[in-house]
Amino acid sequence: MSRGKRLQVGNVEIWALPDGPADLGGHAGYAAEGEPPINWAPIAERNPESVHGPEHHWRIHNNNYLIRSSGRTIVVDLGVGVGPYPRYRDMHGRLPDALSDIGAGFDEVDTVFFTHCHPDHVAWSMVEEEGRPRFPSARYLLHERDWQEFTGRDPVPRYVERFVRPLYELERLDLLPGETALTPEVTAIEAPGHTPGHMALVISSAGERAVITGDVFNHPLYVTEPWRTFGSDLDKSQGISTREALLDRIEAEGMVLIAEHFPEPGFGHVIRAEGRRFFQAL
Repeated sequence: MSRGKRLQVGNVEIWALPDGPADLGGHAGYAAEGEPPINWAPIAERNPESVHGPEHHWRIHNNNYLIRSSGRTIVVDLGVGVGPYPRYRDMHGRLPDALSDIGAGFDEVDTVFFTHCHPDHVAWSMVEEEGRPRFPSARYLLHERDWQEFTGRDPVPRYVERFVRPLYELERLDLLPGETALTPEVTAIEAPGHTPGHMALVISSAGERAVITGDVFNHPLYVTEPWRTFGSDLDKSQGISTREALLDRIEAEGMVLIAEHFPEPGFGHVIRAEGRRFFQAL
């Protein structure tokens, strides 16, 4: 059951930690060569907070999550940080306020799980002026393929040097080789395409299931039309395959879909209407 920012999945408690929205100047997707034009109206009608303005431009939301499972406290992704974050209209993140709002502290978190190594998912990792991890008791987890991809670039992206490499140098970053159980109820699965090591997080407890999808679905459009190319996927073909396969699994297993860039808090179901699938917020 969802109550505002809180979702209960069996014995697992999931809290949304919004880092804030930003109204962007373009659409969440564009028709690639050979694809039909996008009809934004039905997407906007069902998910009005995912767009802004008469042309249905992208209102991107930045949801992170706190999970309590089997005595563990896990935070999933770390937003845009202090900011200003130029890609999102110079927004300043508010993850610390979101933690405070639910009565959680940085020191109680034992695990930080990165779905992938993009700047809007890792930037609250460090207290930069003090050179220390913001979550003092936590191990930070990232797929080894994303570590190799982003630290292997020339030059290495500045945000990696600021927010990810220091964790490695402080021996606080664990590199995952693939699917990994974080608790008996929470499992990281591979979901590549957006990045080589992109992962999703499956929650399964007491007969109920949910999945935190990271950037597999960046906008409700891609639930309705998962076959569309998403421009920010590094491997666009693989991104489509991952979206379609995960969407089929979500529907077949009756999972709650938890989407980080959907309107807060990002909890919803996949429903069928007019012969198509849509995201319906809880």
